[in-house]
Order: sequence, then structure tokens, then C-alpha cells
Amino acid sequence: MNKLRIELQHCYGIKKLNHEFDFSNCKTFVIYAPNGVMKTSFAKTLKNIAKGEKPCDQTDDTLVPVYNFFIDDSNNQIQREDICVIEPYNKKAFDSEDKVLTLLADDETRKEYLTIFNEIESLKKSSLSGLKKISGSSNYESEIIEAFSNLDKKNIFEIFEAILNDIETSKDSFEFKYNDVFDKANKVKKFLADNFTLLKEYIEKYNDLISKSTFFAKNADHVFGTTEAKILGKSLEGDEYFIAGHKLVLKSHGDISAKNKLADIIDEEIAKVFNDKGLKDVFEKIDNLLDANKELQSFKKVIERDNSILLRLNDYDVFRKEVWFSFLKQIETGIKSLVELYNQKKFDLEKIIQKAKDSQSQWESTIKEFENRFVNNPFTLEIQNKADAILNEKTPAIDFKFQGKDIERNNLIENVLSQGERRALYILNVIFEIKSRQLQNKKTLFIIDDIADSFDYKNKYAIVEYLNDLSKEDNFCSIILTHNFDFFRTLQSRILQDKKWEYSFVAERLKDEIKLINAGSRNVTDPFTNWKAGVNNNEKHLIACVPFVRNLIEFKDGQSNAHYKLLTHALHRKLLDGIIKETADIRIADLRDPFSSVLSGITFTFTDTNKKIVDIIEEQITAIKGAENYDSIVLEDKIILAIGIRLKAEEYMWSQVTNQNPIHGSQTGVLFGRYKQDFKDNDTHKETLKILESVIIMTPENIHLNSFMYEPILDMGIDELKSLHDKVCNLTST
Repeated sequence: MNKLRIELQHCYGIKKLNHEFDFSNCKTFVIYAPNGVMKTSFAKTLKNIAKGEKPCDQTDDTLVPVYNFFIDDSNNQIQREDICVIEPYNKKAFDSEDKVLTLLADDETRKEYLTIFNEIESLKKSSLSGLKKISGSSNYESEIIEAFSNLDKKNIFEIFEAILNDIETSKDSFEFKYNDVFDKANKVKKFLADNFTLLKEYIEKYNDLISKSTFFAKNADHVFGTTEAKILGKSLEGDEYFIAGHKLVLKSHGDISAKNKLADIIDEEIAKVFNDKGLKDVFEKIDNLLDANKELQSFKKVIERDNSILLRLNDYDVFRKEVWFSFLKQIETGIKSLVELYNQKKFDLEKIIQKAKDSQSQWESTIKEFENRFVNNPFTLEIQNKADAILNEKTPAIDFKFQGKDIERNNLIENVLSQGERRALYILNVIFEIKSRQLQNKKTLFIIDDIADSFDYKNKYAIVEYLNDLSKEDNFCSIILTHNFDFFRTLQSRILQDKKWEYSFVAERLKDEIKLINAGSRNVTDPFTNWKAGVNNNEKHLIACVPFVRNLIEFKDGQSNAHYKLLTHALHRKLLDGIIKETADIRIADLRDPFSSVLSGITFTFTDTNKKIVDIIEEQITAIKGAENYDSIVLEDKIILAIGIRLKAEEYMWSQVTNQNPIHGSQTGVLFGRYKQDFKDNDTHKETLKILESVIIMTPENIHLNSFMYEPILDMGIDELKSLHDKVCNLTST
């Protein structure tokens, strides 16, 4: 992709944005976008397209969105799979597995594996399809694996193979839902353990009754009890045995030649056992205990229907296996087919797994790269069960360690790591994503949304270096967005270097559209070189430099310096103070000495050095507001507008306040406090107070140089400043 032509309308607050990115000579563009202009909206629009969704206007659903991303002159759109949006932070990234998996084995190996694996999975799905209804469990596969975890098998296929004989010989039949007895919270198991003595008493009484019965029998090796009697009755349920002329001879009942008679005898003999007063008393105690716990109500209903189940629960884990044998017995044919297919394919699978083990582990190099780039993180991680993770589509077993100790991933992310450390871990997920696309030689447009936000400087520069490496990939193009001006300048110098004037932009919100304005040609990132060159004869540059020069004098000589005081009078409405002229009388000639005291080579060559500074400001503002097709990123214009707004606001407030005592220090804020005190309860000044509050917010006392190089005023739209100037002028004219 050499070019990307964007046409956006009504996409998450972007009214209109048309721009063409030419990646022919540089694969990376950098955009400084002040908060609220377009950064998040732009990234969100691309994310929608990448997911196959439609962007929209969030506040007005009648507006029809336009979202064209043309990659050639034939108006072909970018493919959604070729877009990758990297957000500042996304917790859901920790749940993603597909990009990690792509790194774990080459594409050919994975395809070999998945061809076989999918065949087995397809048969498994059809073979086990009835198990949900039989067991009443929707998680039957994990339940089976848990029940037979003692077998130490790799997967469910090997478990089925190991228990196939038990399934074939199972004669049990259970009608309860699996989780009513074997609940996920192990409440039943705990109840049985807590009431072991009572359960033991119940079983002993039962066994005593069986041993004394003339129908039932029990010795050291064998038992014919109530369960066995039920199985006998069920096996002769169809009456065919008796119709064929066969008979049963019972020790205490003689010859039985009819199904109904056998069923009656079995029911009668079972009733004799369970109606025994001693046994019933123990059962009632168990029953009452279950009544006291609402979480065991389902289990109680099961044993009320068949209290012989209590006899089987003497060994909870053994009974759980027997229950699964009975359930799986009902799909025995499918289980056999599944085991047979698995054994046929097992050798091929093992060969592929060994191939994956022997190949280079891309994930290891990725983690190593992360550890080398991003230092001092308290966590480490590694992938366990590597072969299965490489080839299985399930989540790899990733072990996390915090300060050398094993820790569960969610606990690490939610409770242990700081916000900065979570962001560092998120960067690892980003690297996995990028590495995955590299391995696939996938052409990709990356939209990188303030990825370095909230990082310390050391790791922030590590991200810059990583993005720099990314910019050299032939298949990758990147648009990096940031609201941090300092980071923006770093990206310009470290990544774009000599191309920074062409490939960096500042986003500016105008009335009806957003414009991406070339950042280099207007000296946005280094305005002082241009201003200093023109300060001798350019009125606009002269005014823009007043706050800058005042700061330099303050740093050099302090606020008591006469030059500092004069420039302060130029920026605030002040009266004559000793030898310091009042604001209205300061002229170009008066600025020569203050400027030359800190800037070398200053020789004013203005045509009229007698011209007043306040008049120059007014003329410049008139020109700025009257310009057509205005390039709104010109920093000096914003500074002049801000100075003019503040002078007008102070002029108005001085004309209104009762307290006319001179103000030393931060004048605008103190003056506004006086005005507010005088008129806060006056409804006719309500709207004026709002306007003046805007002045305080938008043209702060430190309008001048700061560590972020005028970033606050850069964030303001030129139209906002023009509008505020109009409002303040209207105040002074009434």
C-alpha cells in the first residue's frame, strides 16, 4: 500500500476529515491530536472497520456516516483484515490467544495438525452430542476430565481409552442430574465429610438389615442388596424372559414366572429395608441437616427419590466415576469409534508435535525481545505444555511469576500489578500481535493510539525504538496518534528524522471539519528559531516573543528586573509604575533593550519603532480573524490572540471593579476575583462572568514558555480563540 486516501463524515464526532497519506518514501505518519479533536474517534472508526462493523455518529443517528479508505486510484477499499488498531490499553487483549498461537508453530505445521485434529474433534462432537441431555451437565467434558484426573492422561481421548472396559461392563442406571450430586462448589462432598459418622451409621444399619434378610445377602466378597435387586428387575423389565417359558427361583419366594410378580417382590423387600425404624431415624437426621442448607436442596431431592444413593456415597470420588461409566454406557458405540480414530491418528499427531518441539520457538524470542526492551518489570512469564499449546487451538498454559513466585494471571492483572506494570504487560500482547503479522508476511496498516501514555520515560523511549523498528518493515504502514506534544516531538526526531516536515501533522478542529496541518513547515516543534530570525523586523514575531523573552529574563535576573517588569506591563493592563510605562504607552523602541539583554544579535530595523504594542496586537488580530483559507496551526497567531484576549478582559474588569489598588504578581486571576466578588450576586453580570471564566481557563497566566513548549495553547482551536476575542470585545464596547 503506497497511498491511503481517507474520506470520513459523521464518525464518532468527526464531522469531516479528508486526507491522503503517501507512504511511498516513509512508512510512518505521526499526528499530534489534542484531546477531543479526533484521535479516539479516528482509531474507533478503523477498529469498527477491522471488525466488520459500521461506524456511526453517537449523538445523531439520522446522520449518514461516510468511511472510505481508498488504497489506489481505482477506489479499492482497504481490506478489514489488513487493519490493526493498537489502543493505549485494552484489558481484553489479555484474553486473546490466536496471535500467541500463530507464534508457536509455523503455518504448515499448524495446518497439518489441525487437519487431523479437526477430524477427531468433529467425531467427538457427534459422539458426545447426547451426553448433555443424559448427564444434565453442559460442561460434561471438563467434568469427565476432572473426575478422572487421577489417571494422568493428556486429553479426554486417552481417558476414554483407559475407562472403556469399565464403560462396557457398567450395569448402573442413574436418573439424577450430575451436578445435583457432584456440584461444582463441592457442597455435597463437604456435607458428606462433615457428617461422616451419621453416614457410616446409616450404611452399617443397612448392611445389618441386608445380612439378616432372607431375600438379600451379603458376605465378605459379594453383595445382593437393594441396588442389585433394582438392576435385576430392570434387566427383566420387558417380560420376554418369562414369555419364553423361563422361571426364576427365589430362596424365600419359590418359583417366579411373571414380571409383575417379580417387581412386586422386589418392591416389597426393598420397602422392608428402608422402612426399618432404625434406618429411617438415621435418614431423617440426614434429611433434616440438608433442610438447613438451601444450597443442598437439589441433592436432598435426589436422595428423597432414592436414598440408596447414600450407600454409594461412602466413597464420593469412586461413585462419581461409576456415575460417568453409566452415563457413557448410553453412548458406548460412539466412545469406541472415537477411541479407535484417535489411536489411528495418534502416531501422526505425535510426529507433528515433535516437529513443533524441534522448530524454533518464536514466542521465546518475542518474550526475550520484550524483556530486553522493557526493563525493571516485576513479572516474568513462560508457556508450559508447549507442544499442546503450539498445536491445539485452546489457550496455551502460560505461567506467570511475580518477583519469582507463581501467580494466577487474573490475580496478577487485577490485584497485583500497578497501572504502569499492566500497561507493560499489555505491550507484550501488542508485540505478539505484530510478530504474528510479521510471520504471516501480512500487509498491515497499524493505527497506533497513544501507546506510550502513562509510561515512565525509560520505557517510553523503548516504545519509540520499537515503533522505529516497525517503521522499517516493508509490509507495514503506521499512523501514530498522540495527544502528548513532547512524545510527538520525540517521534518526529527519532522515527521521522529528516522526513519529519512531510510526515507529521497537527490535527485542528475547525467549525465544520478536521484538518491535518503539516507540522514541520510552520516550525511548530521549534518555533523560536523562526521567531528569533524575524524578531528584528517582523511585528508578529516580536509580539509572540514577548512572553518568551520575559521568561528568559526571569530565569536570568528575577522578577525585580526592570526589563521583566516592562514586558509584564506589555502583557497585562497596568498603569505607570515609577519608571515602568503603562501598557497603553509601550512602543517597539521600548522592547529593544529587554530583548537584546537575553537574545544576541538583536538590532531592530522596524520602519516605525514608535508604534504602540497594543496597536500592533489589535492590527495582527484583525488580520488573523480576517484571513481566508486560514492555516490554523500557526502558533504565533494563537499566542497573539491569547495576549489580546487577556488585555481586553483586564481592560474591561479594571473599568468595573471597586478595588483599584495595583496588583503585583498574577494579575488576571486576582482581578477576576475582585470582579467576581463585586458582581457574583448580580444577574445582569451572569453571562459576563462565564465569558471571563473562559478567559481565565483559555489564556492562563503561564501562556508563556513551559516544559511542554506551549502545549496548552496548541491544544486550543483557533476558532475558539477567535470566538472568545469577539465576546470579550463586546464586553468592552458596552
